[in-house]
Amino acid sequence: MTGRIFVLIGPSGVGKTTLASMAQGEGIADRIITCTTRAPRSHETPGQDYFFFTLDEFTSLDLKGEFVESEWIHGHRYGVLVRELSRALQSERTALISLGYGGADRIKVLWPDQVTIIGILPPSPDSLRQRLKDRGTKDDEMILRLRAIDGESRTVKALADIMVVNDQLSEAYRQLRKILRTGSSSHRIADN
Repeated sequence: MTGRIFVLIGPSGVGKTTLASMAQGEGIADRIITCTTRAPRSHETPGQDYFFFTLDEFTSLDLKGEFVESEWIHGHRYGVLVRELSRALQSERTALISLGYGGADRIKVLWPDQVTIIGILPPSPDSLRQRLKDRGTKDDEMILRLRAIDGESRTVKALADIMVVNDQLSEAYRQLRKILRTGSSSHRIADN
């Protein structure tokens, strides 16, 4: 196994999926598609953005051992299929995946030499509130996510090998592209 996997972690709405899609579109990294039980958003394509399953389908796959990791996040199940992760690890390519904190930690423990965790944070809770609002997040869900931001920020900083603050998307992507191209986790990007 020779592939490198970069794991993006951070609060919902911080831009992890957008950044991963930009890197994939430029051919810098292959995006590992994760699974969820939530419904697709209007701009999402099944099999391209996520593999969407009902709770029963997801549970059945989980019981069969099809997931490397799975967890509950904001009332929905998320997970990484063994076959998707194995494909990435066996390739000569760089792969990128967006995960919850528990999943990122587990994958890093299993493959410490091949996995680098990149923490993505917003510049402020207000900017995150606006991003969630812009993408149509319902008020009750937004309140839950914003209440969790301080704890999530501490968790991101504790788990991440490298930090990127997504204040301006183009600058955050420039930093991510540099990290993916160098393949190095021996330094930390300043979170200023």
